[in-house]
Amino acid sequence: MGEPAVAAKPSHRPSILEIARKAGVSPATVSRAFNRPELLRPETRARIDAVAQRSGFRPNRVGRSLRAGRTRTIGLLLPTLANPVFADCFEGAEQHARAAGYSVMMGITGYDPSVESESVQALIDHQIDGLILTVGNPARNATLRALDAAGMPHILAYNESGSHPFVSVDNKAAAHEMVARLAALGHRRIAFVSGPLPASDRARRRLQGAQACAQALGLAPVAHLAMPAHTESSAPLLRDVLARPDAPSALFCSNDLLAASVIAQLAALRVRVPDDIAVCGFDGVSIGALMVPPLTTVEQPSRQIGATACALLLARLGGDAPASVRLPHRIVDGGTATAVGSSVPSTRKRSS
Repeated sequence: MGEPAVAAKPSHRPSILEIARKAGVSPATVSRAFNRPELLRPETRARIDAVAQRSGFRPNRVGRSLRAGRTRTIGLLLPTLANPVFADCFEGAEQHARAAGYSVMMGITGYDPSVESESVQALIDHQIDGLILTVGNPARNATLRALDAAGMPHILAYNESGSHPFVSVDNKAAAHEMVARLAALGHRRIAFVSGPLPASDRARRRLQGAQACAQALGLAPVAHLAMPAHTESSAPLLRDVLARPDAPSALFCSNDLLAASVIAQLAALRVRVPDDIAVCGFDGVSIGALMVPPLTTVEQPSRQIGATACALLLARLGGDAPASVRLPHRIVDGGTATAVGSSVPSTRKRSS
């Protein structure tokens, strides 16, 4: 038997003139079908699309973009995609961009400021029209200064800033509300667990909100338990804090992946959640609902954060002034944080 036949490639790329001739319209009408389709009657647009598909015609968007001085490509720079929060943000931004006729070029920083700067420069070199990004700390940030110097429109996602447009939840208020919820359950000693604070202004703001709430309610000061990584806990550090005479009865983790890691380490130490200690997180990732018991957490709308950031960026590219948006958060009452003296798990409920 001979080798299977391979479909022959078209001998040439169909031109706009050929499409116009086959569709019985002018070349200008074909151009409008791909550039300003809303100007054509639906039946005309459908006829041109059908001819283009049969002919294998693809419009030269690169050439058109260069002539217009735009690439219709935006950048998206995130710390990681291993955390579902950022993966959800990417999906929200990409879907909104695609619906608006834009492509997305992305980069991952790994929470490393030097990689952050290099990645931003690489995206600028690829002539993106604008950028959505999450940085470690927007205050005195070299990457943001470079974007300003280059005149590159940008929107921060998850960060909060007084000098750069952003989309986020109110991290301080959300943490304040979570500590108030723990206090209502009878917890008087609460520790905040996070990774390195210099790499995450979100964790720092959440710690500040937690400490402010504890002070306002007359609780013991919120201790800060710093882990070596953002999403992985340390069993020795947990063992040490639980051995103290003033050991906390609740651990408020700066993100859900860290909370899951803390719960796993506690299980290895034979510490039961929530019977012996309460644990809660921040983010509202879907995996938290599948834990047993479900994770108590602050839920932030990550897909909406990505989509809103993209909408604001595209509006800015269209001439609108820079704008910032704080989206609402919700407390999710799971079974990992129950009333002191009670180990009865609750169903996973959302409250405003």
